[in-house]
Amino acid sequence: MLAVAAHAHAAGIGSGTGWVAGAAQDGAVTIDARPFPRDFSVDGVGFSIHQPQLVSWQGNQLRARAVMSVDTGVHTGADGKQQASMDYGTLDIAARTQVDKQARAVVLSGLEIERASFPSAAGKQAGYLALARKQLQAKPTLTMSLDALEAALAIMKADAAGASQTVRNDPPEIVFSTAPAILVLVDGQPVLKPAGAPGVQRVINSRSLLLQQGGRYLVSIGGHWASATSLDGPWTPVQTPDAGLVSAARQAVEGHQVDAMADPPQALKDVFRAGRWPDVYVRTRPAELISVQGEPQFAGIAGTRLSYITNTGADVFVDAADAHRWYVLVSGRWFSAPGSRGPWGHVAARSLPADFAKIPPDSPKSGVLASIPGTPEAQESLIANSIPQTATVDRGKATLQVAYDGAPAFATIDGTPLQYARNTPVPVIRVDGSHFYAVDKGVWFSAGAATGPWAVASSVPAVIYTIPSRSPLHYVTYVRVYGHNGDEVYVGYTPGYYGTVVSDSVVVYGTGYLCTPWVGTFWYGCPLTYGMGAYFGWNAWVGWTFGWGWGWYDGWYGPYSPWWGPWYGPASPWGWWGGGAAAWNVYGHWGNAAVRGTAAAWADPWTGNVGRGARGGFYNEATGARGVGRAGINTNAYTGTTTAGAQGIRYNPQTGRVVAGGGAVAVNPYTGRAARAGERTVVNTDTGRVTQAAGGAVVGPHGGAGAGAFDTHGPSGGEAKGAGGFHYNADTGTLHHGGVVDINDSIYAGHDGHVYHYDNGDWSKVTRPDASRNLSGETRKGLDSDRFARERGNERISARQPTRVDIPRSGGGQARPVGGFRPGLGGGARGGGFRHR
Repeated sequence: MLAVAAHAHAAGIGSGTGWVAGAAQDGAVTIDARPFPRDFSVDGVGFSIHQPQLVSWQGNQLRARAVMSVDTGVHTGADGKQQASMDYGTLDIAARTQVDKQARAVVLSGLEIERASFPSAAGKQAGYLALARKQLQAKPTLTMSLDALEAALAIMKADAAGASQTVRNDPPEIVFSTAPAILVLVDGQPVLKPAGAPGVQRVINSRSLLLQQGGRYLVSIGGHWASATSLDGPWTPVQTPDAGLVSAARQAVEGHQVDAMADPPQALKDVFRAGRWPDVYVRTRPAELISVQGEPQFAGIAGTRLSYITNTGADVFVDAADAHRWYVLVSGRWFSAPGSRGPWGHVAARSLPADFAKIPPDSPKSGVLASIPGTPEAQESLIANSIPQTATVDRGKATLQVAYDGAPAFATIDGTPLQYARNTPVPVIRVDGSHFYAVDKGVWFSAGAATGPWAVASSVPAVIYTIPSRSPLHYVTYVRVYGHNGDEVYVGYTPGYYGTVVSDSVVVYGTGYLCTPWVGTFWYGCPLTYGMGAYFGWNAWVGWTFGWGWGWYDGWYGPYSPWWGPWYGPASPWGWWGGGAAAWNVYGHWGNAAVRGTAAAWADPWTGNVGRGARGGFYNEATGARGVGRAGINTNAYTGTTTAGAQGIRYNPQTGRVVAGGGAVAVNPYTGRAARAGERTVVNTDTGRVTQAAGGAVVGPHGGAGAGAFDTHGPSGGEAKGAGGFHYNADTGTLHHGGVVDINDSIYAGHDGHVYHYDNGDWSKVTRPDASRNLSGETRKGLDSDRFARERGNERISARQPTRVDIPRSGGGQARPVGGFRPGLGGGARGGGFRHR
């Protein structure tokens, strides 16, 4: 939709501003690169056209909406001062497109205005439509930024990909424990293979270190051993393991096949220090462990008959209005039972008792609102789940090597003519005998044979996006190629690549489908849905997030990383690891450019960080990550930095970045650097760099970007301030200014024909200022998607070039060996043994 505002001071038609002024004498077309809104004048009436919002773009046929604002004179305001009077409406337009990639511009020709809507000036609607059409008759060509349109198109495709999927909701085994406990998952019946020491075998289809010697099973955690005659236990401590066991364990850890949890969480250390062993639960089928710190303690939720267990990080409720029935939220799915012992059954989110939707937004349990259909929090989660992470890949620098466990072994992808390779850590898809495609770290590659050579794909066959949710490779359908220009390929992915799926109008984790893993010399498993404490949450400051618990405070030891989890690469060769996050960027593996809009959410005790959160802090044994997603405190013992969050401060010690979003504070007493809620402030507590911005900015150890007014400075110099856009890449040391960027065009055309204004999280009708701000879910979703598209496009425009991702092949940095799954951020979606490529 186009938004047009008419006003007396607008430029004349002959100025050529916004519309192409016609071909120059040399045949070239002058490109108007001014930001929207753009001003015009027809028959003495001034009006403005705001940035078009994409409706569809098929081939060279584009449809869009835009806001038109017309200047109707002046009036005297309540303060006695003269103010401009405006009529706002929307235009539906259609046009042919011609793309100039060198100029990063799209020429809209044959432009037609199909209809107009001026709800607050219906009597003038026909006249305003004639006004706009007359402008088109004079200059029937409009130019737009290719970056802006590509961003909008990416989000449209993500919305389509985010449509509801068919998932399975069979209840996992839900194990309640009131004592310290660990959960060890085995992918089916245990498969034993020689472990490199005489008489010792290892269960290869588990990431836990499970050995067998002399008819007994042994498990090792943080250097402590226990044994049992069967996987069902009971498990008893082993004080001194023999040399063969120690050797087998060392080989498995060094080979990145297992994680023996060399640095267990403090709660588990305390258990061992007391001479005790936690309860061990080994499961070969889907299971979820809910640990409670002692006997359950309950608290009521105001305005409802619900109560919840306060001494667990899990989401466990009891409904007094329904015979005190129990409800738990696991992987975004609801299950209920008469009591904690079950039997558990799935409850469709739309069938929950009405009291769940009444949970107050400021409740300690407000996070579950994201999993209750119809709530604003659930709507936000659907939108956030549809927004892609994008990048530009250099085909000359991105390479891929694929190794197989023997000769390539392909199996049919049910419901499609496609096949996939079962015996490789990379998702390889066979389209036909001469066309193969693979995904690695969010980038598509293609080859003429299963063994390569592989090159970055400039397009992907549409049939690949028909892979159903019941397939173990469904997650690749959330990775896209948006276009290419020479050696540059524009790519992106949505959170579905991490395992999220839209079902029953909420976002859930995992599809719930099981598959048969590959077990040969190596183990390559299937995507998991349960067992890692997948958590969805929402609050007013952080918004929608999801992550993994893997061990609430009392020492739950789950799998080392999700069996589906492409961002958890092994220690080698990529040398990267992470925790739960609000927005990850897999493309960080390919280079070191930071762009606004991504924010990791959790802290890491390996760097000295410790923390607890009122919401239910968690510890991730796979990565050593601790997190606070609600009110809480996190302190870095090495730097002295303390972050206190009242509903949402985000701190990522891997990057040293603190983002203050509201009601929170972060302070480093050694440097005096601090961030307070309510300010657009980013603090790097490792380097001391502080960035403040109006309009938005982000800074990490490898660079930063922003648009609007900004001020950035650090203890070692490198100050910069000003207005406009900037993009800083620490790899090259360049600070690029993109000139003045108009980030204030906050007028949008709604799908309902009304014009809306966005202000600090709120939408209001411009066409009816006194109307209620309560928008329908569909209207708000459309407006939010358009806003995200506009902001993403402005980010790219501000840098005057797409974000380039150079792709090194060597890793570095701190990492834990989290083997036992497909590496490389491509096949990581499936569990399995790690192998160097």
